[in-house]
Amino acid sequence: AYNRFYFLPFILGIIGAFWHFKRNQKDAGIVGLLFFFTGLAIVLYLNQNPLQPRERDYAYTGSFYAFAIWIGLGVAGIAAMLKKLDPKLGATIATIAGLLAAPVLMAKDGWDDHNRSEKFTTRDFAIDYLQSCAPNAILFTYGDNDTYPLWYAQEVENIRPDVRVVNLSLLGTDWYIRQMKEKVNQSPGLPITMDNSKFVQGLRDVLYYDPNYFKLEGSAELKDVFDVLVSDNPNDKAPSQYQEGVKENFLPTKKLKITINPAQVLSTNTVPASKKDLIVPSMEWQYNKNYVTKTELAMFDILAHNQWKRPIYFAITVPADNYIGLDKYLYNEGFAYHLLPLKKAEADSTDQHEELVNTDAMYDHMMNKFKWGNMKNASYLDPESVRMIAVIVNNFNILAEALFKEGRTAEAKKALDRCLEVVPNKNYSLNFTIRKFYMADLYYKLKEIPKANMLVESTADYIEDQLNYLYAISKTKENLSKQDIQMGMSILNELVKVTADNGQTALHAKLQSKFKALESKFIGARTGNN
Repeated sequence: AYNRFYFLPFILGIIGAFWHFKRNQKDAGIVGLLFFFTGLAIVLYLNQNPLQPRERDYAYTGSFYAFAIWIGLGVAGIAAMLKKLDPKLGATIATIAGLLAAPVLMAKDGWDDHNRSEKFTTRDFAIDYLQSCAPNAILFTYGDNDTYPLWYAQEVENIRPDVRVVNLSLLGTDWYIRQMKEKVNQSPGLPITMDNSKFVQGLRDVLYYDPNYFKLEGSAELKDVFDVLVSDNPNDKAPSQYQEGVKENFLPTKKLKITINPAQVLSTNTVPASKKDLIVPSMEWQYNKNYVTKTELAMFDILAHNQWKRPIYFAITVPADNYIGLDKYLYNEGFAYHLLPLKKAEADSTDQHEELVNTDAMYDHMMNKFKWGNMKNASYLDPESVRMIAVIVNNFNILAEALFKEGRTAEAKKALDRCLEVVPNKNYSLNFTIRKFYMADLYYKLKEIPKANMLVESTADYIEDQLNYLYAISKTKENLSKQDIQMGMSILNELVKVTADNGQTALHAKLQSKFKALESKFIGARTGNN
């Protein structure tokens, strides 16, 4: 990204604008209006906050086109200025200068930043989401990046058209719910039983939790709660909390359950016969919100009436509050969590925060079915791909940890080796190094000492480099990076401990020396500032 254009494209555009206005004010005024209203005016009108999920350059594309016109006219402007010397020579010099100042220079310095020819992460990660699902699955997604590429893979490349992608950000609209009731490609309509009149815009947009109207003991069957939410019977409605004299549907309880028929979940292959003893009599959970929007209403409908005929998944990128409280029944199978009516294994019952893993499915998906977009060798990876790399490393660690606990050490080693094979051999941030520490710790547990040491050493070198940089800028910007400094020192300290615990004397001494040197730097800086 260290590109030097020397302002030449900008200067060329300014020359073109001045020349244009001098030659033909009306034409130049039209281009100027295009430039203003598709650029600066949009900036002023939208007044976007700086915390955007992605670059918003595409919103100002019209102004780029307008300025590009002036860059082109800049060549004519230079030719006009040189015309006095020699018309032919002036045109030649202007053309060569224009080519060197804009396209040649910009291609030379900018090509590597924008070259996507070797990168297929967007498409391949989309395939991985789809391949995480069993046939005829329902996959809940959340944002643009875990939805649009999946639609591309299905519609253009005909990959897994049996999976129904359901975007939760759109599910709160009546038109999208209606679409979900229809067949698309090889995917039948979703089991949404509501009549279209039940969820038109303006009706049941938000239904609030009111535990005082109905007195319910224990958990209520989800289907019964759903029936109350969509009922037109006045007896199933409570006085509105916000409109006097109005009765409206409401959520009577947050303690929900779905009664399980073991024969049904076995016959649909939701749960393999080998795990039939883990099937719970009923899935009971605490709903995690004080209201129900159309999104949750449609989800309740699907869950209440699906009867385990179709597998249900949540993409791993869906925020946890959209699980509607079902967390303890969601099992990681790669790029998606599978909703399964299973109780936690006894060995895991004490750890409430440990991620649930369906190791057989996750291993098969990540080792045999997933594609990795050539991210190991791509010359450029966009920020979203880098974020997904962190997710992928974390997933391999989760898989290897689960396999290790099951005593499947050979498979755990293969999973970690596969991660090193497909993921770029670099750290992208101090936060990213946490995942590398966990991977190194797992390699030590698996007695793969050389690989563990390699990871520890490269991670420690990166942390040392970053902390030295943060120390340099902390001299003038004391409070700028306190959190990053604390994180870096904490992870480095963990690396010191793990090498000691695993008898790596020489490496331990080296890391301890680095840690103490950095610690004295930051303590000295703090003392000096005080």
